[in-house]
Parts: sequence; C-alpha cells; structure tokens
Amino acid sequence: MSLSNKENIHEPPLWHQWLNKIRALTYRSPLYLITLKKRKQLEIDLVPGVLFDIRVGHGRSLKSGNFPFAGRIYQSTGQPWSTAQDDLAWQRWVHGFGWLGDLCEYDDPEALPKAREYVQSWLDLHGVWTPLAWRSDVIGNRLVAWMCHARTLAKDADADFIHSFYTSLSLQASHLSRSYFNDLRGYALLKALRGQLYACFFIKDLKRRGEKPLNRLANEFDKQVLPDGGHISRCPQTTLDVLRLALELVDVFEAMNIECPKAIRLCIDRMAPMIRTMLHQDGGLALFHGGQEGNTQEIEALLDRTGNQGKPLSDARHTGFQRVEAGKTVLLMDVDSPPDIHTHPFGHAAPLSMEVSYDQDRLLVNCGSVLGGDPNWQEALSATAAHNTLTVDEKNCMSLVHGGGIQPQNITVSYQRIEENGEVLIHANHDAYKETFGLIHARSVYVNKTGDDIRVEDKLTGMGGSSYAISLHLHPDTHASLVQDGQAVLLKMQNGMGWHLRVQGGKLDMRESIYVGQPGDMRHTDQILIQGPLRGEGAVVKWRLSRVG
Repeated sequence: MSLSNKENIHEPPLWHQWLNKIRALTYRSPLYLITLKKRKQLEIDLVPGVLFDIRVGHGRSLKSGNFPFAGRIYQSTGQPWSTAQDDLAWQRWVHGFGWLGDLCEYDDPEALPKAREYVQSWLDLHGVWTPLAWRSDVIGNRLVAWMCHARTLAKDADADFIHSFYTSLSLQASHLSRSYFNDLRGYALLKALRGQLYACFFIKDLKRRGEKPLNRLANEFDKQVLPDGGHISRCPQTTLDVLRLALELVDVFEAMNIECPKAIRLCIDRMAPMIRTMLHQDGGLALFHGGQEGNTQEIEALLDRTGNQGKPLSDARHTGFQRVEAGKTVLLMDVDSPPDIHTHPFGHAAPLSMEVSYDQDRLLVNCGSVLGGDPNWQEALSATAAHNTLTVDEKNCMSLVHGGGIQPQNITVSYQRIEENGEVLIHANHDAYKETFGLIHARSVYVNKTGDDIRVEDKLTGMGGSSYAISLHLHPDTHASLVQDGQAVLLKMQNGMGWHLRVQGGKLDMRESIYVGQPGDMRHTDQILIQGPLRGEGAVVKWRLSRVG
C-alpha cells in the first residue's frame, strides 16, 4: 500500500477535456446568463419538513467557521469554498449547502446573520457559472437546501440580499431545468434529477414541467438498482444512500399527495434484502468499493422504514457478491469486476476479496476508504493490496485513477457456488493479471455448516510474475501471534474467541496495516501476509482458518 506509486494516474480523454472547455466558454458567456429565466418575484411553496435534515451541535461549529465533514474539521474565515480547493469531495459538499439548515435552525442570535454571510460570499464568488459549483448534482443539492431555508434566510434580511438570493436561485433553477446531465452517472445523476424534480415541485413557475423529471428519475432508479437490489456502484454504502433517497422521495410524495412511481417502490423492496446481504452481524456494512461501515442505528431505522422483511441473499449474482452465513460466522466475497470511474468514482481494484466476521466481531476486513482529504490515501485504499486478496509483484490488478477509482478495463470474473448439507464451496477466478503477467487468479472458498472451519485455495495459472502475496487484514480489535516457529498464526478476537491460521505453499509474515471503517477514524492494525516466489509455473497456496476454544 504505497502512497508514492503514481504509475496508474491518467487524465480524462482528450475529447472530454475539449467538451468541458466548450461548455465552460458557453456557460461563462454573458449571453448565456441572458437566456436563463430571471424571475422578479420567485414564489417558493412550503417545503415538506421531511427535507429538513438538522444535525444538532453542528450549528455552533459552523457559526465559528468550523465545518465538520467526513470526520475532519475544515476551517474557514467566511469563504469555505476557498478552503482546500483541491479536495473535490469537500468542495462538492460545501457548495451543496447541505449544512445550511444546521446554521439556520441553530438557536443563537448570531447564527442566522452568519448563514446569510456565507450565502452572500457564495453569491459574490460563484453567482456566475463556475465548473464545480454549478455541476448539476451540486446545484441540485444547493437548490434543495436554499428552498428549504429561503423563508428563514429572507426574514428581516435587507432588500439587496433578498434580491440577490432569489435572483441566483432563479438562475440556478433555470440552468438545472434545461440540463441533460450527460456528464453524470450513478448516484450523482440521481441527486441532480432530485434537484430538478424538487425545483419543479416547489417553484411555482416550474410546476407544469414536473412530469418529465419525475419520469426520468423513476426510470433512472430502475436502471441503477439491479434485479437483486444492489446498486450499479457495487458499493454497499452507496446502495444505502440510494435507499435513503428513495425513502425521502416517498415521504415527499406523500406530503404533497402525489402518487409515488411504482418503479421507486419496487426499487425499495429490492434494496432492503440486498443491504441486509452486505451487513455483518454487528449491524454495519462490509467495506467494498469505497464504502464504510455506516451508522448501525441509522441502517436499522432505514430498513424498518421500508417495511420489507426480506432475508439476506446468499447469491447476489447481479451485484456480484456471495454471502455465506454458517453458525455465527458471516463470509462476504466479491465475485465481479470493479466498477470503473465512469460508473462509480470510488471503485477498488480487488476482485475475489473477502471479509469474515464471527458473532458481533469482525475478523478479516478490507481496509476501508476515506472521503476527501489527501488523495494519496484514497488511492492507497483503492489498491489491490488493501484488500483480502492476492497481488502479483506488488502491482494493482487494475489501473487506478489518482485519488481513487478504477480506469476502464475489460476483465472477466466468474464463479460457481455449490451447497450440500449446509456446507458451501465457492469457486471463482479473474483474469485482471492476464494482460500484464499472463496469469489467472482462481480462489476456492469452503465453509463448513457450523462456520468454524474456513478453507481457501488461491491458485495462479500462467508463467509470468516474480512473486505473489496474499493479504489478510485484521480488524483492529483482533490480535495475532505467530506460532509454531512462524508456520501458523493464532488470532484472538475481542469477544475472546480464538482462530488458528495454517498455511501450505507460502511463507507467513506480519505487517502493519490501516483500517478506516468510520469517517475520520483511521486505526492502525495488522495484516498477515502469505508470500512466495513465482518461477514461471504459477502457484498454489492453501490456507485454513479454524475456530479454537
């Protein structure tokens, strides 16, 4: 997990760069602003309370210029958009104004004037089109926040502020209403369509245009939520975000006496069992493709709201995950190709990676992810070696984009699941190392019916490469000790349960690792490394986890 490896950095295609330049010249033109509809008296209907997402305690920080985001505090003297401008995740969030309600509803006489000060600062710097601030999903988020708190912001405000605020809101709504979102995919596209729809719902002049964005949003949900309920991002946390958005829409439709599109309700019914599929028994999500554990209470509450009691899937073939639940053991395995950067910005290069938990404690974990901050960390956590799978010559099996995400690349991942008398055997393989090394990685995983015996065979077929390494990252609450003269490892979990790891065909070693399961919580942990040479004849490595005690 090197932070200095920049081999796989790549720029957007040349045609895409030129298209962005043409768009920028068009949108910055004074003539374009003239084409946007500027309403003299913008009328905003009362927005349903379900859209008011207030986080108690954040108001005080925001009033002082401290913005809590992704487990970090971003400090600002009045222009937060001028802070950490190379941190795209932070910039999209702060320009989206999802934090505005925390300040507007904070019970302090200085809070509301501070909120107006931030809005005026944004108007001064970004009232005319700028690339990131006027990105469609960012505008969508900002419009919702501004519409929710427009009346509060305008109360007792001076005439110049009110005029500037409503004029800008009108221009942004007009720009968004004519947008086709050709540059957006996945969850970001859903957020842009949400903003377009709500503008039609709550801005009186746009009401007659609501049918088209409503139909497109419903169709996009149906496209993005796969038949087994997973999201096209293949990220458990993004699937949860999409479920949250779908439930929000249901609440808004109900508040406005609008019939919820059938496609959205069917997506909710599909997503609930899939999210349960990706949960460990501690109630948190597995860490695949840019996701973190999430808040267990929120996850449970969202699942309760669906009203769907569907059980976890064992074979989520459309999303590409296998779940084995035996006794108190849960094993989750990735058996599909990673999403590329055009589908999901946070994909990880880790086919056949797996996680294991026992009862309420996690045993083997992928390293997780970070949102925003140092892009080197995002890239390192996207690497093959940051997951419980096999690497060749310390190289990623797929090319990474600097800052995280996967460069488009055609690979084949296949699997077969066999069940008999409560025992499960999964055979899977991928050819991501075929182009660079001429190697195929196959992994077979066996779990007995009580879940206390897990056997894995990793096999490399081909003649390339110099060495292999199989990473087994431990949860920080699991402690490991080399035993039997370094030929085995004894693992002790927080609950006192012990596991014995034995290896055939490779050499055991212990290394440091990192675990990021929650925002801003980067914990040091250990990893077990199973290593060996490649001499032009591939390799076969067998390892076994047995519960003891």
